[in-house]
Amino acid sequence: MMTRLLTSLATLLPMLLGAAPFIVENGRPNAVIVIANEPSRSTRWAAKELQETIEKISGAKLPVAKKPGPGSNLYVGESAHTRRLGITAKGLEHGAYRIVSGHDWLALIGDDTDFVPTEPWAKNNSDRRNLQARWEEASGLHYGVPNGGMYKNRERMPADIANTEREYFWGFDERGSYNAVCGFLRSLGARWYSPGPLGEVLPKMSSIPLPQIDEVTSPNFEIRQFSVRFGTADDEVTRWVMRLGTRNVHGLMVAHGMHTMTHPEELKTRHPDWFALYGGKRDTVTGKRLNHLCYSNEKLFRETVKWAQAQFDVYNFEGVSIMPPDAYGSICQCQLCEGKQIDDMGSRGKLSNHVWDYANRVAKEIAKTHPGKLIVCCAYGANTEPPTNITKLEPNVQVVIVGGRRPRNSLPEQREYIDNLRAGWLKLASRPIMIFENYPFTGRGTYVPAFVARVNGESINATKGLSRGEDIWLSFPRYHNDPNIGFDHFQIYFTARMYWGGTDADVGTMLEEYCNNFYGPAGPKMREFFDYCEANYQAMHDELEPVKTALALIEAAKASVRPGSIHSKRLALIDSFLERLRSKAAQLAQGRGPVPRVRTVWEPRTPIVIDGKLDDEFWVRHRNWTVNHLRELQMGGRPVFGTSVLAAWDRGGNNLYFAIRCEERQGEKPNITATKHDDQAIWYGDVVEIELDTDAHSYYQIAVNPAGALVDLDRGANKANWFRWESQAEVATQIADDHWIVEIRIPVTEDENDPLNQVIGHKPSSSLPWHFNVCRQRVRENGTELSAISPTGTKGFHVPLKFAHFYDGRSHAFEVDETVTDFLIEFNKASKLKSQRKFPEAINAFNALAEYPNTTDFQKSHVIAEAAASARSMRDYEQAEKLADQIPDETSAKIAKMENFAAQRKWTDIISRFSEEDFTQWPFTAIGQAAFVRGRAHSGAKNGKQAEADFQLALEYTSDPRTRQSLLGAIARNLELILRDDDRALEAYQQIANSKFNTGGADYFSALQGAARLLTRQKQFDEALEILDRVEAEKLGGSWSASLLLSRAETLAASGRKNDALKIYRMVLKNSGASKAHREKAAAAIQGVN
Repeated sequence: MMTRLLTSLATLLPMLLGAAPFIVENGRPNAVIVIANEPSRSTRWAAKELQETIEKISGAKLPVAKKPGPGSNLYVGESAHTRRLGITAKGLEHGAYRIVSGHDWLALIGDDTDFVPTEPWAKNNSDRRNLQARWEEASGLHYGVPNGGMYKNRERMPADIANTEREYFWGFDERGSYNAVCGFLRSLGARWYSPGPLGEVLPKMSSIPLPQIDEVTSPNFEIRQFSVRFGTADDEVTRWVMRLGTRNVHGLMVAHGMHTMTHPEELKTRHPDWFALYGGKRDTVTGKRLNHLCYSNEKLFRETVKWAQAQFDVYNFEGVSIMPPDAYGSICQCQLCEGKQIDDMGSRGKLSNHVWDYANRVAKEIAKTHPGKLIVCCAYGANTEPPTNITKLEPNVQVVIVGGRRPRNSLPEQREYIDNLRAGWLKLASRPIMIFENYPFTGRGTYVPAFVARVNGESINATKGLSRGEDIWLSFPRYHNDPNIGFDHFQIYFTARMYWGGTDADVGTMLEEYCNNFYGPAGPKMREFFDYCEANYQAMHDELEPVKTALALIEAAKASVRPGSIHSKRLALIDSFLERLRSKAAQLAQGRGPVPRVRTVWEPRTPIVIDGKLDDEFWVRHRNWTVNHLRELQMGGRPVFGTSVLAAWDRGGNNLYFAIRCEERQGEKPNITATKHDDQAIWYGDVVEIELDTDAHSYYQIAVNPAGALVDLDRGANKANWFRWESQAEVATQIADDHWIVEIRIPVTEDENDPLNQVIGHKPSSSLPWHFNVCRQRVRENGTELSAISPTGTKGFHVPLKFAHFYDGRSHAFEVDETVTDFLIEFNKASKLKSQRKFPEAINAFNALAEYPNTTDFQKSHVIAEAAASARSMRDYEQAEKLADQIPDETSAKIAKMENFAAQRKWTDIISRFSEEDFTQWPFTAIGQAAFVRGRAHSGAKNGKQAEADFQLALEYTSDPRTRQSLLGAIARNLELILRDDDRALEAYQQIANSKFNTGGADYFSALQGAARLLTRQKQFDEALEILDRVEAEKLGGSWSASLLLSRAETLAASGRKNDALKIYRMVLKNSGASKAHREKAAAAIQGVN
């Protein structure tokens, strides 16, 4: 009860008599906190905050009273006492406050109005079941009730300041005086960076003087709300939210109002024509989370107006949301809606004209009956861009731009679009806009350190004076010790505090202060960490180096503080959040995760025509976005014959498209064993398979061969019914001279009433992904090759736990179970040891894999061959030979033996033992490697024609770009040095030089030198220099810098440009990476030129 806080002044009078104007002096209380006789809830909270924090700072507990004392008086909130001083909360709106002092008093004042809910409203979760009926009685309408979860925004008052045992305070209470108290405490040095004691930074002061001050502080935005509910958060989180000066408003319904209105199931049967028509069916599936609407339906429009009017009448809301349900991406296909989707406006604008016209018309009607009331609509999804069919929105339309700041888009080129988007809406809107942001959701797996304080602050400053405020959604911590608090507190703190301070608010200064105050000795290093993350975090999804740098910076910060100190504990909050980034680092180091992830991003602007040509605009553009490649099924390497996959969803999420290109040997036709649908002979020949494990069903299998024959199965059914299911897929194929194509449209439905037709599932997202695989079988008399987007590590495709993640949307990292292991994961670990040149450990690991449970002879042969390669790298040829003898597959063993000889440059041994081998009769998966190594032997033995024949054969059976580059280099050197065919050699060198792949490798650099050498020989000096100019040799590290510089100098000297040549030769002499031979060659050349 309040009386527990009212300390008797009698015991303190001697202490206060004759006191100087101090609040606290030498650790003794020298002031009284004075509140009104009947203070509001937030006034009592403010007094409590002031009393408790002053005690923490000074050790002195100030009494709280309802009457002034004889010493200094701290007036908290408006009261009769402040009114006698002429001080009121009048004009202090939206959390603004005034701090003003006199000789012996200080007033901390603002609007402290208590929120009073309007009936009907649900008091708790169980009461919510009755709310719909009470709303219908109050409104006279059978449409959805708004704000059903409002009760989650209240919490019990602390017992020491409660007037009654079950008194509640609300997140909607005005807290002006509380803001004033926190502002005053901040002036003393108090900071609340994170919830709970660990997040609190307070000064130590034995004396606190009474300030001389008269200041009014106003926020820059009236709406400063986050997705926090006081009733679901712990006390420390709730108090932190209040300390930050946030303000959640009641009565301004922001998002997806049309979903709320039409959510009652009975409307789907009463008014099916209100719902969108897709594929000839109304979107009226019961139990479905989202049902889209026909905004051309005039009856729906009239009832929408009535529903909005009812909310204003019953609840006196400020604004009602007239925004489509979430995931509205495709217009109704009825005749009334025909032509209203403007695809030319792009995926973020194609529905803008339609949606905003509807909202604008509702607003016009509301202005007639409820002047001053607002219609709220969000610029979101397919209606993000400003409409082009409206010159100026009605004055009562409240525009809310979702992603109107988007601070996580921290790169300059990303900021331009966001700035232009806001500018476009500001021209159209008749009133200040609002911003809605979805910050990174740690609860949904965010792991990259998007600590974007600067972009956040700068973007907030950019909207001051233009925006009413913001609604921020994120994984707001419910508990002050939430495992993600290290990241989430940073997002929240810098956002909330930048809502104050005007356009001059300096986020850089705020960040500097935060680092120094919160992390102490580690402050400078943490500043470096945050700055680096802001500039580089987006690259951490895919690149290892920025991840390693960020982790190294946090380790340096941890090393600079004393273990167990408060600064160490605060660093641990960040460090804990970075655990998933460390996991990502491990994944990136291996080159893949336990399963791949495949996502679709953009929607086709025009319908995709299923003809097997892949010439639709979407596919042509898609090749520049993301192309997925299949890998060999058992080992995960590149297959001999590659396969690429493109994927897309249509606008409504009703059709899934795949474009699959299967590479073939030039002139060789595919192996077709079926020409009719549902002919199971399809699996005796070439085939691609699509396995779909949706959010609703596990799993479907669709097989297509080059002739376009299709077999579809429901593997979720019992085996007897597998083939009863019909995918209704539309498929077309094309066969070319060196590839064949499958183009397929797979209808997808959310309607589970017909399990025998179509794929059932919702369009996948990062929070609810599908799992899938695309696989290929290539069958020939001399072998079979199996490949998949997600290799299974077995000899079969059907391993659902190895299917890849498949979803639509932004890049996302899925949680990985680190306890899971399998052959492929262990093989990657062994390969990593080899790449780290830990050859003895790698040999042990590869040999252990040969005994791994259920390994095939193919896998055993591969890992033992890898062990032999590791032995060769150690020049332990005896061990390499013993390992080759253990390889079970005959052709793999022969290749390993050839590689052993090649490592020792025993070219004649290779030729004598293997020259009679007809590699074309070998399994086609082994031909490329075998022909390459024998070709090197022939080249080493100066058998130029035989070498060329082997190299060309190897090229036909090699798809790996690096190996192909090495092959081309070998072909070029053989032509130049042995066959003396400079023209063809130059052609091969130039083929490498013109490549966009591996342009920083030895094969590429050697090709540049070879091409330049031959062009120089042909006296085409300018062309030779142009080839060498493709690399900035002086900026390279290691010996390649000097080697390429020498090539340039030689060309310059040959062209007669002796002075230029001398200059470069001298550069070689000074080059730190130059070898002794390079320097000697440069010195000799200088002498020769001179």
